[in-house]
Amino acid sequence: MTSGGALRALVGNREFRGLWIGSVVSTAGDQLAAVALSLLVFERTGSPAWTAVTWASTLLPPLVSGPLLAWVADRHPRRTVMVTCAWLQAALVGAMALPGVPLWGMVALLFSALMVASPFLAAQEASLPSVLPDERYDDGVALFGTSVDVAQMVGLAAAGFLVTWAGPGAALALDAASFVLVAVLVQLSVEHRPAAAPRSAPEDPEGARSALALLLTEPRLRSLLGMRLLAGLAMVPEGLAVPLADGLGAVWAVGLILAVEPAANVLGVALLFRFVRDPRQRERLMGPLAVLSLAPLALFALEPNLTWAIVLLVIAGMAGAYHTPARAAWMRLLPDAYRGRAFGIARTALRTSQGGGMALAGVVAHAVGSVTATIAGAGGVGLLLAAQATVAWRRARAKAGPDAVTT
Repeated sequence: MTSGGALRALVGNREFRGLWIGSVVSTAGDQLAAVALSLLVFERTGSPAWTAVTWASTLLPPLVSGPLLAWVADRHPRRTVMVTCAWLQAALVGAMALPGVPLWGMVALLFSALMVASPFLAAQEASLPSVLPDERYDDGVALFGTSVDVAQMVGLAAAGFLVTWAGPGAALALDAASFVLVAVLVQLSVEHRPAAAPRSAPEDPEGARSALALLLTEPRLRSLLGMRLLAGLAMVPEGLAVPLADGLGAVWAVGLILAVEPAANVLGVALLFRFVRDPRQRERLMGPLAVLSLAPLALFALEPNLTWAIVLLVIAGMAGAYHTPARAAWMRLLPDAYRGRAFGIARTALRTSQGGGMALAGVVAHAVGSVTATIAGAGGVGLLLAAQATVAWRRARAKAGPDAVTT
């Protein structure tokens, strides 16, 4: 993902190392908690419907807490926010592991823990530009993002075996312990910095201005956010993985189809940062890669067989590596006082686009009676939107200075 020298420099940074290890550990632990709770619900109710509802309910808290609670990461010292949130999550998940807790109580505790995650993640993301020197920031974002993706994949793969072997209670206790580790790591490794936007300070030199208004009025931020939201169309094949595999006559390939996008994305980021070391060049490539991440989906109109479908999904997933430099450029552009709130808004928007895109694709596929046509349609619409976002990004970047890294 990064060169050997860059990787050594990142791991050698005490603050980054603490944030990075803590993020990987807690991400893997969260997969244990989700699988453990789902298994408990199924064991106690025997209902697939309630199990599915419980799993789906874990997607709601970030949508609510992102815009509502991320401001905490700007109004208070970010190390304090992360440590406090980690201890709260440890207590909430630990309570879930206690024997005799009713299901409704466990769901409420998990809901609360996921709500608390939003200010933690906002403070964590907003801290990276302060923790890393400018020349290492893009590499740090890439390592952070790919490590979390790998932790999610490994965590989910191992969760089923661990929960079955040790039991849901032990898995929840292990997740609680992971949050304790995060709290200690952040406390010991991250330096204390004053709040970026304390309540006693004005919003900005020009007067009060909301984070949302900033995102919508600054051309570079707006175009970058538009590129990121294309993920809602790029993830349509994942939402239709089961009927797609069935239509290809290979139901056994559902897991393969679901694993292609994250695995290909990790590979794409590795290649992009290995062979394109200049951040300015990566910024120039974001638009073409955004287009390439959706173009293969349009080719599903040709009714590819399983082999070609996987090839197309691999190409699309690798091109999706543009999200990493876009994420880094977007955060660099934001004034420090807005980074927490802006992250909360963007995270909610991104998750909504992903979930909404997959849900809408399911409705469309049912209406038209063709999964491949639905994927091709998503690709076609995505190509138009990606082209528009690319033009907007180039124009905004040219006005700011085409040869300058966004600052």
